[in-house]
Amino acid sequence: MSKISTSKAISRSSLFGPPPVLEGEDSAAYDELFGRVCAAVKPVDVIDEMLSADVVASEWEALRWRRFKLSLIRACGFKTLKLFLRENIDYDLYQKHFTDELTTILQDNRAEDQAEDFAQTLANRCAQNESDAVDKVNKILVSISLNMDFVLDRARAAKAEELAQDYVRRKRRAIKLIRRLLAKAGVSMETLTVRALAPELDYIERIDRLTTIAEGRRNASLREIDRRRPARGETLRRSVQDVEDSEFEVIETAPEGKTVA
Repeated sequence: MSKISTSKAISRSSLFGPPPVLEGEDSAAYDELFGRVCAAVKPVDVIDEMLSADVVASEWEALRWRRFKLSLIRACGFKTLKLFLRENIDYDLYQKHFTDELTTILQDNRAEDQAEDFAQTLANRCAQNESDAVDKVNKILVSISLNMDFVLDRARAAKAEELAQDYVRRKRRAIKLIRRLLAKAGVSMETLTVRALAPELDYIERIDRLTTIAEGRRNASLREIDRRRPARGETLRRSVQDVEDSEFEVIETAPEGKTVA
């Protein structure tokens, strides 16, 4: 599409107010869609332009609802993947997170006479399951109304979040690990997503209905554009015929001996 046709299409869109683009959507993509629709329809009057604007707005809305549906499915998949990982990852996978979490807690509750590296050293020993270190940590945690299970759960959740994010970003190590865990549990990512979607089916059905409504408005505008094309052709034919009839009348009424220029 040429720059001229695109600029004309965009200038036409300004007649109907700002484009219905939400925060986060690509306004340039909307303008591109408007330009492509106008290039295909080739509107000849303001009615055609109004119908073209309706086509673009309805198509954009339908695309938006499809994105919302896909985002909902992905969000459900991500959420259920995190829950699956929290239940299935081994301690060695989140041991570092446990050490870091415990170090922070111990550092925040370190006595003034204790060495700077006290928290890190005790956390490392506890993570290695040294009995005396575990006892010391348990006493400290009880004194601040916490327990070991709380720290372990936070570390496990942090690692599950990290792995799920890496899986979404298509990092090879995360994909390989998660596929192995899924296979070991006898499930698939699709199975987890379907389970998570069960409570959301009403929302998905509503989104599908809204998508269908938007597509219906788009199709109605397209049909109206098609309907107007034969009408425009008939109007043009009548105009041509009127011009021809007028010229014939001039010829027939011209004085004898004179020619019509």
